[in-house]
Amino acid sequence: MKALKQKLQTLFAVFACLMLAGSFATPVHAAVGVKIQPIKVSTTIDKGAESVGYITLTNESDQPEGIIVETAVEDFVPLEGGSNINFVSRTEGLTTAADWITLDVPETFELAPGEQKKVKYTIRAPEDAEPGSHFSVVFFKALKKDDEGQLKVGTRVGSLFFITVPGNYEQKGEIESFTAPEFIQRGPVPFTIHFKNTGTVHFEPKGTIVIKNMFGKQVAEVPVEGQVVLPTGARDLNAQWSPSGLIAGKYTASLSITDGAGEVLTAQDVTFIAFPIWYAVIFFLIFIFIYLLLRFFRKHVNISISVGK
Repeated sequence: MKALKQKLQTLFAVFACLMLAGSFATPVHAAVGVKIQPIKVSTTIDKGAESVGYITLTNESDQPEGIIVETAVEDFVPLEGGSNINFVSRTEGLTTAADWITLDVPETFELAPGEQKKVKYTIRAPEDAEPGSHFSVVFFKALKKDDEGQLKVGTRVGSLFFITVPGNYEQKGEIESFTAPEFIQRGPVPFTIHFKNTGTVHFEPKGTIVIKNMFGKQVAEVPVEGQVVLPTGARDLNAQWSPSGLIAGKYTASLSITDGAGEVLTAQDVTFIAFPIWYAVIFFLIFIFIYLLLRFFRKHVNISISVGK
């Protein structure tokens, strides 16, 4: 038993030394990075037409000599049943959305410390472009200037391009679930919408949640802002009702989702109950206090009124 105790003490001492050494040996890494805006570009282009825009780059690294930025344009495809994507390499002889996008900067350029640069992009859809959705991403990779090794390590950020070519395609989807907490004491009230794109093109579902109280009176209208849902994909859309005052009783939330033309694609309802338990507890305690106080006065305090003749 004594030997076991000594072993445990030794192990504890070694562990403490390692932790102490680790606290002093924490490596310091210099930050190398670039921020971009916007991170998503959604546009509709006719066959043979073009669209122009800008991506703003900001050097947010701590490199006093500045950084080198490498650019690249790649295609991606949606993965079925979710919101994930898969980057795909170019196929020789096949023109894709990555070939439609050109930048007004070279493949490699420099950014001074804190410098902000506007990169112009041009999207040119060919005359034989397929109607529907086309997906690409413009990458910017930040590197140190003195990184001369064969393996260049840096941070890479990208702006997603969702390009639609008008034509014969379907834009539709369905609400697979619309949920809210069954019981809530106070706001805000969160809503989660699981939406599935059953069409052949990407689109940004938008809509409203109309909230009514137990008497059928509308008390709020919450917008559902669009988030891109890719074809065959599904994702959770989030919304929130933040009431300004006290809420109590049964509420019904009615959701409707519309397409780009404003037509209602799908709708669904959910109910929830709001009851401020803490307010009820405080009210109950005050009631008990007043009741006991009245009992005390009734039992221990005699009040007599004498009327003089």
